[in-house]
Amino acid sequence: MLSEIELRQRIEACPKLASLRSIHGALADLLRNHHSQAGQFAEIIARDPSLTARLLRMVNSVYFGLGTQVGTIEDAVLYLGLRQIRSLALATPVLEDMSAMGASGPQISWRDFWLHTLACAFATRDLLNQSEVAVDDDTDYITGLLQNVGKVVMAKVFPAEFTQLTLTAYENEAQVLAAERALLGWDHAAIGAHYLENHKIPAEIVEAVRFHHDPLHAPARKHLAAATHLADGYARLAGLTGGVEARPAPTEDELIADPCAALIWGAEPAARAAQMRPLTDSMRRLPELVNALL
Repeated sequence: MLSEIELRQRIEACPKLASLRSIHGALADLLRNHHSQAGQFAEIIARDPSLTARLLRMVNSVYFGLGTQVGTIEDAVLYLGLRQIRSLALATPVLEDMSAMGASGPQISWRDFWLHTLACAFATRDLLNQSEVAVDDDTDYITGLLQNVGKVVMAKVFPAEFTQLTLTAYENEAQVLAAERALLGWDHAAIGAHYLENHKIPAEIVEAVRFHHDPLHAPARKHLAAATHLADGYARLAGLTGGVEARPAPTEDELIADPCAALIWGAEPAARAAQMRPLTDSMRRLPELVNALL
């Protein structure tokens, strides 16, 4: 096991993600202006071929079920609305940066990892939108997107240990975290949080990433950490395993019984189940959405 000093030094030496500091500035300015027109968004989006392609694939995916083919950026903006556009604008550069960083690491199924990552971002937002603790800004989506950045950092700066961890089958997430701590001293949640903190990422996101496997102990934003934790479970339930470690997906009943669900929807099991079972149906469509984006 590495000393804590060496562990911190290697994490801090990991390449920075430029996208975390500057994400599509011109588009961000338009999104802040509620009087902006769809044509203005379309003009900015058209400058970025990757964002354009993802936008059109997203709006034409089965997930949205429009029944008609959308072929122009302006129409896509009108159909999806500003919040979905902002989500894409945030996700596109972050995914590309993380993909580049992960590409030089161990050869796992990185596409499965990115599919899971995107699913967690959408699921975190959807879960909180269906609760009384919805988030008005993009903190929920960004937290879901970055919750497993620690695994990317591990692959980059601890490649041998990361490979060793991926070769084992686990019965549950507790075994995964225990194995990471035994090998490195920290688990991927702690590694990711330290990496993001070093990037000067907002404290509420860093906290949610740090505690997304232990939300009840989050000091301030328990609901955000809990939604991120449940989003991971829903993504796995939908078949998006993440491509890193092998462990079984939770069942719907296990997610409903999770203490994180009680934190968001209350302690009464029947009322909680009534809130969550419709969510399961929508979450099962996540693979259609994220496959359209990748």
